[in-house]
Amino acid sequence: MKYKLLALDIDGTIVDENGVLSTRTSESIIQAQQRGIVVVLATGRRLTSTLPIAHELQLTNLLVVHNGAVVFDQNRKKNVLKHGIDLLIAQDILEMAHANSINYLVFTGESAGEIGIAPTGSWAESEDLLGVYLNETASFQDEVILNEDPIRISIIDRKEKIEPMYQSLMEKHGENLNAMLFGEDRGIWLGIEIVPGNCHKGFGLMYVADYLGINSKEVIAVGDNVNDMEMLAWAGLGIAMENATPELKSNADYIAPSIKDDGVSKIIKEFLL
Repeated sequence: MKYKLLALDIDGTIVDENGVLSTRTSESIIQAQQRGIVVVLATGRRLTSTLPIAHELQLTNLLVVHNGAVVFDQNRKKNVLKHGIDLLIAQDILEMAHANSINYLVFTGESAGEIGIAPTGSWAESEDLLGVYLNETASFQDEVILNEDPIRISIIDRKEKIEPMYQSLMEKHGENLNAMLFGEDRGIWLGIEIVPGNCHKGFGLMYVADYLGINSKEVIAVGDNVNDMEMLAWAGLGIAMENATPELKSNADYIAPSIKDDGVSKIIKEFLL
């Protein structure tokens, strides 16, 4: 099979836990593009934290951000696909967070959710939860008022708060949301990433491939976490990193070396060059 498109998750796949994109991986991705391969980033990150990686890799095409809720066209500098969480459901989620004094960050506005809003007084723990755990900044407001469907809601707090909230969230709105727990390996902290129910990276990648006239069988998708599940299942070749979650690895077509061993570079060499 001649593959035409390589879809890459960012964190844990090409960027390590220290925020480093290795020279070997970067050079391999650029080389793949020079051979005519379309490389697309598919990430849970928002646009502003995705663009620097795209620029470093000399990518000028579409970006799948916010776990598939948004597809951004770099050439036209606009969203070509954008979905939001139903406003009434989003408002209820924020009310649940307020009632339980739980930290949250809500993404709204244009340009792939550039505006991250949080209530004043939140994120005041001794650890830098907002910057370190979410790699985000926020505009703090005394009262967060939503006037449009937000793209994503990120929540992080102590496990004893998050676990019951996640259960309540799924019981009330599970059919209308794609909500993923994250941070189980981070001690006392646990988080929930929430996007619209019809959105995931596979959805965003399908849009990109259709836009470019590329068949799913001509796509390689690579990731390391459960939010990569749908795009690995949809792609002709779904690859999990060795450092991926057991659930993702058990559903992958192929297991690549870990990010520490520049697994993506080896994927490119084996399947694309």
